Amino acid sequence: MATTSRLPLRSYQKKMSSGNDRVLATAGRDPGSRAPAPGSLRLVQALVNTLNAELGRDLLGTAAEAARWLGAAGLLPAGSLLTGAEHRGLVELREAIRQVLATHTDRREDAEAARRLTVALASCRLALAIDLAGGVCLASADGDPFARVIGGIAIAIAEAGAVGTWPRLKSCPGQLCGWAFYDRSASARSRWCSMQVCGARSKMRAYRGRQPG
Repeated sequence: MATTSRLPLRSYQKKMSSGNDRVLATAGRDPGSRAPAPGSLRLVQALVNTLNAELGRDLLGTAAEAARWLGAAGLLPAGSLLTGAEHRGLVELREAIRQVLATHTDRREDAEAARRLTVALASCRLALAIDLAGGVCLASADGDPFARVIGGIAIAIAEAGAVGTWPRLKSCPGQLCGWAFYDRSASARSRWCSMQVCGARSKMRAYRGRQPG
């Protein structure tokens, strides 16, 4: 995986949408039928959505299941295994990302969420790579396969941060939800994975809370 720098957002989305058709498994269908995030940010979104809290489905539930998901996503060679520590590290990375995405939804700063994700990504080692045309990109400098997995996720986040798409990846605050969705609205103020599902449930709970006991 690599990331180019200072690529205009529109050009980036067009470039990354074409030729990025790998199907990434998630633990359910997107509740709002939204298009997935552009480019390699789609990988980060899919990682978060390996857990469907409402259905109790977790594609990273065991080390073997997590290794299969990473293999299907092209992050590990087929047939690779994860240790218990690596499995725990991957799940922690997923939940650390989800916590940061919640701050995107609420448009707030959270030092603990930022620290947690920084620590979860700390095991990877990245380096600048210069191509023949003089382009600059980030590349994983690790020989360890699992460290390269973490590096791939880190690169995808850095890439999205450089072009401004990272804040548009959010997690739904609905009860038993947390689904990661990409906000394409003009104002970038979408809050729910689906207004018809989590948004409607929230309004109903608020309405009931206002009723006399």
